[in-house]
Amino acid sequence: MTGQPYISVIVTAYNRRRYLPFALKSLEAQKLPRNKFEVIVVKNFDDKESDDIISRNGWKDVYEDSTYHGRKILVGLEESKGDVITFLEDDDVYVNNRLEEVYKAFTSYDRLVYFHNSQTIIDENGNVLERPPLSRNLVGGSPIIVDVDKLRGLAKRYNMSVFDLAVKVRAYAWYNSSSLAVRRGVLEAGAHLLRELPMAFDAFALASSLRAGGLLYLTDERLTLYRVHGENWTFMSVVKGSKEEMRLRHARYLLPAIRACRLIGSRLLNDEANICLCIEEGARRALLTLPLPELGTLPPELRINISDVKLALRCYKVGHYKRLADLAFVMGHPFLSPTPASPGRRLFVGKLLESIRRP
Repeated sequence: MTGQPYISVIVTAYNRRRYLPFALKSLEAQKLPRNKFEVIVVKNFDDKESDDIISRNGWKDVYEDSTYHGRKILVGLEESKGDVITFLEDDDVYVNNRLEEVYKAFTSYDRLVYFHNSQTIIDENGNVLERPPLSRNLVGGSPIIVDVDKLRGLAKRYNMSVFDLAVKVRAYAWYNSSSLAVRRGVLEAGAHLLRELPMAFDAFALASSLRAGGLLYLTDERLTLYRVHGENWTFMSVVKGSKEEMRLRHARYLLPAIRACRLIGSRLLNDEANICLCIEEGARRALLTLPLPELGTLPPELRINISDVKLALRCYKVGHYKRLADLAFVMGHPFLSPTPASPGRRLFVGKLLESIRRP
């Protein structure tokens, strides 16, 4: 529609005030003309410096107090008008031509549904760290344009998940919400699922795009500055604390991770043996090994059962389990659980073990 911004930038922040002004200032510095994009900031706090930046640019400031990342994205989506939606987390920063590159890509390819760029790693003070980008193309140079229909054909031929094949083309093809952009219709098709998504929106966006079909634009240009600091789960090893505190933090991460991976792996990727489902099973396994009495007795959906044995076998066969010990844990758990396994279950597990024995 004439006069509408082509790109909507959804900025999300929850509780953290420190880094948000840097993220917003990087949007002020964009080379793309202002009439081509809009900014919607979704946060749960007031902050004079950030609010002044939002106000002077006429951007939208929307309050949302949910801890669910998907709900924050959904609130921003409902306020947005752009045909292309891109994202910026409060602790990340765009380089000044990022939106320009997103605009060029989507206006050049009518069927484009997903855009993903590489990252420069910075520390909490904004200093560049000498680390390789998290995401990079593994085949075909840069940029590469991938047709999802052809990707599906190859995935079927090799009996693997299309999501797993995508990450063999590009390492961490989903990683970091601030490094991706999607066509609006991709998110609208899965809006009902966003409300249930606690975390891992980046994986959700890639899975949704693969489900929608079209083209993927994958570039090694480092258009995002990805900040690592003590509050990043990925780099939690830098956080100091007692073993008990670290275990509790680990558990607090694992519970929403299980829910997010199950939603993505089952409801978007149709229960194929994909990396999301295998991560979900691994997260439940990790939860079971945490010596935390605070967790109490886990509900049945978080325990390992016979269906998980089947999934573990599939994950092992497609290479998501590198160690036979991981598989052995899942196999053995039904025998170690409070409810003894029935003879029928023991026979079933034995047959499954036979199917993976190597000559």
